[in-house]
Amino acid sequence: MRRRTQSKLPSRFASALSRLRRPQFLDRLQLELSAQQALSTLVLLALVIGICAGLVIIAFRQLSEGPAILYLPKLEDFESLSPEWRFMLPLVGAMILGLIFHWIAPSGRPVGVVHVLDRLHNHQGKMPTKNAILQFFGGALALLSGQSIGREGPSVHLGAATGSWVAQRLRLPNNARRTLLACGVAAAIAASFNTPLAGVIFAMEVVMLEYTVAGFLPVMIAAVSGSAATRLAFGHQTMFNVPPSQLQSLAELPILFACALAIGALASLFIISQRTLVPLQQKYSPLLRFTVAGAATGLLAIWIPEVLGTGYDTMELAMLGQIGVAALTIIVLAKLTATSLAIGLGIPGGVIGPSLILGACIGGAAGHLANLLLGEATASPGLYAMVGMAAMMAAMLNAPLAALLAILELTYNANVLFPAMLSIVVACLVSRQLFSTDGIYQESLRALGKSGTPSWRAQMLSRVGVAGAMERAIAVAPQLLDQAQAQRLIDQKPAWLLVDTDDSAVALRTADLAHFLQRPQKEPEDKEQKPTEEEKIDLLRLPGERLEMAPLSWRATLLEAQQTLERRDVGALYIGRDYDQGSPGVRNCDVAGIILPQHIEHYYRQ
Repeated sequence: MRRRTQSKLPSRFASALSRLRRPQFLDRLQLELSAQQALSTLVLLALVIGICAGLVIIAFRQLSEGPAILYLPKLEDFESLSPEWRFMLPLVGAMILGLIFHWIAPSGRPVGVVHVLDRLHNHQGKMPTKNAILQFFGGALALLSGQSIGREGPSVHLGAATGSWVAQRLRLPNNARRTLLACGVAAAIAASFNTPLAGVIFAMEVVMLEYTVAGFLPVMIAAVSGSAATRLAFGHQTMFNVPPSQLQSLAELPILFACALAIGALASLFIISQRTLVPLQQKYSPLLRFTVAGAATGLLAIWIPEVLGTGYDTMELAMLGQIGVAALTIIVLAKLTATSLAIGLGIPGGVIGPSLILGACIGGAAGHLANLLLGEATASPGLYAMVGMAAMMAAMLNAPLAALLAILELTYNANVLFPAMLSIVVACLVSRQLFSTDGIYQESLRALGKSGTPSWRAQMLSRVGVAGAMERAIAVAPQLLDQAQAQRLIDQKPAWLLVDTDDSAVALRTADLAHFLQRPQKEPEDKEQKPTEEEKIDLLRLPGERLEMAPLSWRATLLEAQQTLERRDVGALYIGRDYDQGSPGVRNCDVAGIILPQHIEHYYRQ
């Protein structure tokens, strides 16, 4: 029999967990994280995760870029390849990827940002290792073979998997796992583009869907450490070197407005295409899907080689104004088609890079038209290209602040802020209001039949573990006990008594047992009769309120507790320290407390 009566979270859990012969400081850490009482420790863990994620991204970039020197004169220079190579490279690469994915079990195939959001919102941030391994090698092969994708999708997946893996190894509660997953995402974005601030906002705006001080601090330190790791490996220079430029006249605003309208429409067209293509991932084999995407990319690349790869060289040329309007228009149409097919049919890659290229080309074309219509006293096409990049990324991802800060960090040109803010607002309004499209990730989740954006209530309940809200004044009792045993239980002053039965566990208020003991005692009719053996008290027959209970792991969040209460249709949950190790039952499980529906309601109403 185990007794649980104290109300101090760290001290009572430390004494209970000492039976399992685990280090006391680790037990205390786990439980303080569950109750959101260890922010400094969370920041320290975020620092470690940022460094680890940065190292993973460095390894991924080396794998996805290093072998390219065997067939490219310089990185991203797919234009120098012959037409035959431009066709065969993406086709053969896609077929090899299709064979690999076909060999992998269906549960191990999901990768990318959509997979991360699914695991975060529907599986408490538990990232399978096999999917991350497939993403590491599959994403590298996709980039090496010139698929029309970005590298940030694999990076986000690998960063999230790093944070989840650390939480898993330390057996941390699920609410802490979610935060550490976001830390890995921020570090990955920061490491991929050398943009720590954009990494922070992307993690909070796109992944976590919340802004809290407790969430910001760990994510910020993770982004800084991840960026520092890649700066040591690849240097401190910005991703693009564009001459400074600014708006010369307010007469340019109508052109920017028209450009933003076009960007919003094209972003919506891309998102709508995913509604049709993404469900095909569940109907057809990876080999068929990838072959179609690779063949389409290869055919387009015969005449328009700019569609191959991440296309950052083309983006920089557009920002420098070195590509004409006609060429930019053709590149936009070809890139939009190739990327829609690649992402929609499941090629392991990201959409942020392609969105930046599309925006840069549309904006660059608008800049050339502005120079033609308004004369030389206008901003350079480079400024329009930067504005277009921000607007396209914001409209496609439904992440306006992350897009704005990403462009600012990529170019280090503060003059882009004013026109970019206007263009972002217009493009997002066109996409969301005129075409009724949500962000690409949310739309893809819905197309796969999965839950996308959680409700505000689910968000709140996911932030705290059950250890932060459970009733800890409990005692485990046998079904039958004598009055002396009952009095000793009452003297411990628990709020609830937990009784183990053959079929389930039941919670009984201690006050009901106390009232039963205070009832008037009947005098025996024959005073000379010898007293018989004291009758046992049956706690399951005692008058009072009894709640049927179901078990729940101590690592669970309040959201998991609510879902378990509804699914099992019980009145309470008993929280077992080792329940997730397969030892249910209040007598066989190290019970730490119980969760009642009012505990959950009190948390989100306070």
